[in-house]
Amino acid sequence: MKKTIAALLMLSTLTACNITADYVRPDTNIPAGWKKGDKVVDGVTTINADWWRNFKSAELDALMTEALAQNLDLKQSLARIRQSRASLKVADSFLVPSVDASASTGGTETRRNASNNDGWLSSGRAALDVSYELDLFGANRAGVKSAKALVRNSQYSHDALALIVMSDVAKIYFQMLNLRERQGIAEKNLKNIGEVLKVAQARFDAGSTSAIDVSRQKTELSNSRASVAALKNQVNATENALSVLLGRAPQDMKIKGWGLGGIASPKVPLTQPASILTQRPDIKAAEANLIAANADITAARAAFFPTVNIGAGVGMALSPLGGPATNTLSLLASLAAPIFNGGRIAAGVDRATARELELAENYRLTVLTSLQEIENALSAVKAAKTRQADFADAVKEAQKTYELSRGLYEAGSVDYQTMLEAERSLLSTNDNYASVKLELLNAQIDLYRSLGGGWVNNPNSQAAKK
Repeated sequence: MKKTIAALLMLSTLTACNITADYVRPDTNIPAGWKKGDKVVDGVTTINADWWRNFKSAELDALMTEALAQNLDLKQSLARIRQSRASLKVADSFLVPSVDASASTGGTETRRNASNNDGWLSSGRAALDVSYELDLFGANRAGVKSAKALVRNSQYSHDALALIVMSDVAKIYFQMLNLRERQGIAEKNLKNIGEVLKVAQARFDAGSTSAIDVSRQKTELSNSRASVAALKNQVNATENALSVLLGRAPQDMKIKGWGLGGIASPKVPLTQPASILTQRPDIKAAEANLIAANADITAARAAFFPTVNIGAGVGMALSPLGGPATNTLSLLASLAAPIFNGGRIAAGVDRATARELELAENYRLTVLTSLQEIENALSAVKAAKTRQADFADAVKEAQKTYELSRGLYEAGSVDYQTMLEAERSLLSTNDNYASVKLELLNAQIDLYRSLGGGWVNNPNSQAAKK
């Protein structure tokens, strides 16, 4: 048996290079620069882990802290990390011997004759058994490597989810502020419409205009009231959505902010395209999955080769006749090798190999999608800034036009239709300006998230923990 084991050890050394599947990161052909020549902002390339503080909102800071601690999706993700760590412990256990204890007891009753009872004579046995599988071809070590990679995957996935939760909290919070701002604009417009209606009614009573002008303005008033009611409903629904992100019941949620006027518009540091391979947790999660699949190939290949188990047992037996205890020591080595299994082992290798190929393509797709998200966010930031500047000018002109046309209408110098068009233009322009501010903030949030959101600088990330 010693010769057999020695021969197997030599065989394992000779065949290890053929069994082990070496991991190589897939080539992703990342471009050297961004599509439109975007460059690093102010020479800064580092995103802080608490990037949302750059928007200068104390209420957002408090909401973000609560969401990261109480979000139910994140709590589920933490439970998945615990599951993967437990699986790693199971895999680790195959690298060390297993020890089992057993004990038994019994007895016999002896009689010389019907009137004489010698009594009960007890006997028993206690044993300690040790067994160990020689990991000659690395199957168990590959299992540990795979399990470790899956632990990392669960940690990276948690951090990627946390980044999504952060961006969702910021977006929904800003959306609610925007809806409240638009509600304020609609209520101001409703007030203007009511004032113009009084003028139209006075002119009609004086006989200087027709009933059509009064009827039209009443229609505008009803439509404006309906718009205000719709915006109020959207505010409530958005606040409820935010409460779920924070793990709260909607009844407990109350946001104080009103409008986006006090929200800062930060400059987002831009890094080179290749840096996303290490800055984004979702990419690292995809690579961890790939590493696990690569290790699974080694484990599948090892199934072609024999397994050797070594066992030892130490026992003590008590004699039923009252004699001395007997100590026993046993040694056992077993060898098992596959001969015929209908192609099951070969199919297992094929399956593991195909799985690795699938995850390699998934890794490439994750990288490409990341580049797409960054390019889209960069384009959205530029477009929103341009639109914001244009709408700012449009608001000034629309306000002037409305004030002039209303004054002229009250004086009877212009007809009602001219004043009505100016009134509608002012509402539309103000509403568009409020919306484009939200577009810019959302684009900046998307850019922070797509660049990794300062994940590599976050000491509280799950991936940073051992």
